[in-house]
Amino acid sequence: MTKKIGLFLGLFAMIGLAISTGVSEFKVDSMTFRLASDYVNISSNADLMKFKGSGTADDPYIIDGLNLNNHIGNGIVIRNTDAYILIKNCTMANLTGNYYGLYDVNGINIDDAKNVRVENCRLSGSGSSLSVSSAENIQITNYRGKNIMFNGVKNGLIENCNSEHILVQEKIELMPSPRVTTDFMPETSVPSQNCLIKDCKSAYEIVLLSPKNCIVENCYVKDGWLMAFTPINTSFTNSTVVNATMEMDFSSNTTLENMTLVDLKGINLGGFSPESYSPVVKNSTANGEKIYYYHDQKGLHLENLTAGYIWLVDCPETRIEGVEAGGIFAINSNSSTIEGSKANQIILAFSKDVLITNNTLRGSSAREAIKLDTGTSNITLYHNIITKSERYFGENLFASGIDASQSDGNNTFENNIITDSGYGIQAGGNNTFTGNTIANNIVSIKVSGNNNRVTQNNFIYNGVDAEQSSYMNISFANNIWDGNFWATYKGVEKDKTGLGSTPYVENIPFPRPGEPSPQVQEPVIDKVPSIVPISKT
Repeated sequence: MTKKIGLFLGLFAMIGLAISTGVSEFKVDSMTFRLASDYVNISSNADLMKFKGSGTADDPYIIDGLNLNNHIGNGIVIRNTDAYILIKNCTMANLTGNYYGLYDVNGINIDDAKNVRVENCRLSGSGSSLSVSSAENIQITNYRGKNIMFNGVKNGLIENCNSEHILVQEKIELMPSPRVTTDFMPETSVPSQNCLIKDCKSAYEIVLLSPKNCIVENCYVKDGWLMAFTPINTSFTNSTVVNATMEMDFSSNTTLENMTLVDLKGINLGGFSPESYSPVVKNSTANGEKIYYYHDQKGLHLENLTAGYIWLVDCPETRIEGVEAGGIFAINSNSSTIEGSKANQIILAFSKDVLITNNTLRGSSAREAIKLDTGTSNITLYHNIITKSERYFGENLFASGIDASQSDGNNTFENNIITDSGYGIQAGGNNTFTGNTIANNIVSIKVSGNNNRVTQNNFIYNGVDAEQSSYMNISFANNIWDGNFWATYKGVEKDKTGLGSTPYVENIPFPRPGEPSPQVQEPVIDKVPSIVPISKT
């Protein structure tokens, strides 16, 4: 009787299952060099006939109990199949064999396949990733390994898994070129859709890039990221995020419900419309305090309130006074006031004529303590105190005390104190800065636009006191730097006027690691610097 062969637990060398596409090793003198190969390579339904099962939903082909250590190359590769397959109880470790230049090795790789389940598998060391691409009806349960990656997966499940990185994203493919050319080839993308990430308890990050109809439910993220970029009809429910950053960009049609946020570093928002900044938040808390979410309410007055976050969407003429919150977000909320409050971050987008005054953002861990984002103008920041807990946000990325680089301008920054950040202030064009004290930052102020007026400010021992640079070809000719106090100024007083005898010059800084080179840079010249600190009330 002919019997189909199943994989056997504890077997390291399996006859007939290791499919080599070429030479597996070669020798030079007395040394042997092993080459990469797929240990189990399934490239069609026909290759499954050697395994136990019949390939139906009730009787799948079974790959069971593979124990693989120090193999050079992928562990299990499945391509171009639609028969039902169950991979279970497999253990793999160190699949690169410590080769320094061997990349893209996965413990389990599923590509252009359907109807595959992975259960109770453990991957560790190098090559401890599970990668699924252009696949459908894929279920990953009780998996332990460093990475789970879904690329263009339809109808996927990731359940009860312990992985540092869970990534669900679109599959980008280059379209065939009609002719031989060096021109950029057009791309087509296939989103991951109808995917459920459930009961995953130990993730460093869960990242969803352009997902469609996806759900993250009852998960736990710590120390990393919970991120959604251009999600469509996506929800995060009953999940906990600890000491991490949430990134919600272009997040219309996104819901956050029954979320528990603990010691959050910050929430980053971005987009090209008010809706992009407006995920719906329901029944959620931050550090045990309620997250208040208001939509389409005019003339709100929130006073002496302790909140996890305050989120305003389409709420003009709101007054927030004396509150303490993890963050305050005002989206499409013109003519509002934020006064006398304490927060980790403040974000404005598509809001005009807003006053931010007498607030304290001390030890802010957010990427930007105060961010004036797209669609903001005529914003006044007066007498706020901003200190940062970290100068960097991620590797080689500067955090900012105030970031107004994307604002439409016509903003006023007066009598603020900004310390201990990467950038004290980032700004575009058409702004006024006066009476501010900016100290102990890597870069005190960076302007990337024209028509800024920077007068009578204190610049106290920053790494770079001032910078004019842009990634676009613009002019800085109408920027005015006048009468500022520079703690590093070496000139002397002129005729007892309190002004320096020579200009203060901040030369173009050296390139910083990780930053692209600007297209335009000019030195900053203050022709009549003050030799005494500026004191304003």
